[in-house]
Amino acid sequence: MGKVVLLPEELRNKIAAGEVVERPVSVVKELVENSIDAGATRIIVEFANGGETLISVIDDGEGMTREDAILALNRFATSKIKTEEDLYNIKTLGFRGEALASIASVSKMELRSKTELEDGVFIKVEGGVIKEVNLWQGSKGTVIKVSDLFYNVPARKKFLKSKATETNLIIDFVKRIAIAYPQISFQLIQDGKSKFITPGDGDLENLISLLFDIRVQESLISFQKREGDYCIEGFVSKLGKLIALKSQDYFYVNRRWVRNNTILQAIREGYKGRILDGYFPFSIIFLTVPYNELDVNVHPTKREVKFQKEKEIYEFVFRSIREALDEEEKKFFINMKAPETESKEYKSDSQITLDREILSLPLEFKPYKSEKKLSEAVSEYIPLRSGFRIVGQIFDNYIILETKDKVYIIDQHAAHERIKYEELKEELNLGYIQNVEILFPVVIEVSEEEKILLDKHKDLLERFAFSWEDFGPYHIRIVKVPYEFLNFDSKSIENLFREIISDISEKDLSKLEDKIIKSMACHSAVRSGNILIREEMEMLIKLIFEKNIPLTCPHGRPYIWEISREDLERYFHRR
Repeated sequence: MGKVVLLPEELRNKIAAGEVVERPVSVVKELVENSIDAGATRIIVEFANGGETLISVIDDGEGMTREDAILALNRFATSKIKTEEDLYNIKTLGFRGEALASIASVSKMELRSKTELEDGVFIKVEGGVIKEVNLWQGSKGTVIKVSDLFYNVPARKKFLKSKATETNLIIDFVKRIAIAYPQISFQLIQDGKSKFITPGDGDLENLISLLFDIRVQESLISFQKREGDYCIEGFVSKLGKLIALKSQDYFYVNRRWVRNNTILQAIREGYKGRILDGYFPFSIIFLTVPYNELDVNVHPTKREVKFQKEKEIYEFVFRSIREALDEEEKKFFINMKAPETESKEYKSDSQITLDREILSLPLEFKPYKSEKKLSEAVSEYIPLRSGFRIVGQIFDNYIILETKDKVYIIDQHAAHERIKYEELKEELNLGYIQNVEILFPVVIEVSEEEKILLDKHKDLLERFAFSWEDFGPYHIRIVKVPYEFLNFDSKSIENLFREIISDISEKDLSKLEDKIIKSMACHSAVRSGNILIREEMEMLIKLIFEKNIPLTCPHGRPYIWEISREDLERYFHRR
């Protein structure tokens, strides 16, 4: 007798269920997606004990006839596709016809459904076996109750996580699907208590405020872009807002919630230089592509999709994010440059300072001096326009600026570092960074490997206005530096040059020029700990206004924090 046998139907269903029904949230996902495909305008999801003992989904969709309901409990029974061509043009969330059969095979299920014109049907199933079929006198729609999930598959039940984990997964899913379909009212009931009800009025911004927090909604940029057959819209973090070490993405392709690295990488690249490496923005992205360019049949849970034109999708998402952030920065500076006309012009003798003695101290930038430095630019000092008031400097690093309805806290080093970075980039693009011979050449010790690297990149570093000569077998003597660093002391010049050596020592040299510019900008900017006089603070703020620079330092840290009067009043419970 041969070893190969045909598995019985019951066992086949359990194996199939292992792919489709991984955990309680899988049941919720499949049932809710069926409700959406059925045209529901209201969906009620109830669960208990993390979904292990009860999952119930009620909808007001088109319902099923007795014949269709019984047939739907078989594998590969579906109304959503009929031909192979349909498989490559899928417009519904479900299409395989596996969900109900898979769920029923590993649980105790009760199905009630009714169409507009026919009598309703009640079906009771245990472990995939139909136990009862009767009439049901209910409203149009479908009610599915799943209990004792995995009661007949103890091995699967043993691998479930804690009740709290399974509960959070279900709540997270219902939030995500509610965002995708704001025109549908969702109610979520956990252990007998209502968690939330969405209005189903199609207002996505209000829905975000309801599901998250009003402060989340206020921290997002809305955007929309269309190119040919592609359309993208949604919300992403304002710069410096809702940035976290953990990915916070809500991606939808043709209204299907997915996880997709192409979209994720495009968004991260769009934010590059505007947030720190390793951090993630909050994003809600709706991407619409032609159905025949999207393969949703690449994973049993349908959570992953494959784009036919992946490179084009990446570029489209990247450009859209970049343009949205650029536009937000423009709006920010326009608003800052145009405070309310009735704003009071503050006179110096009535200004409130946080520490008058600190602000009156002489400036000592070590080693910070050149023709472009704040201290020398003060000789051309022009007061800030009416409507702005510098309150002062705190912690020797943060400048506080006030307008009629807002307060801005500015990181002096990060802001000036961005200014210097943009200036150096422009000078390098023009092909000329002015150098100057230093009075006392700086001798530094280098290894043989470092000397080889310096010789290899000599032409590049000379473009950055550095010049040196050998000074023995293990030393070099720096004789020229960029004009920016003319009055640096020898130790500061050595520190900068060693950082540049570190830059050229890295294996990835694709962005070497940018790394060197960042190092130079960081070292030439005013330092945290430098005490600024009022005119220097105002000059720095004027430079920010004039140059419309990005709102982060070159490494991605925000340098300005906007706090509205409304935010303060909300914090102190005045509104």
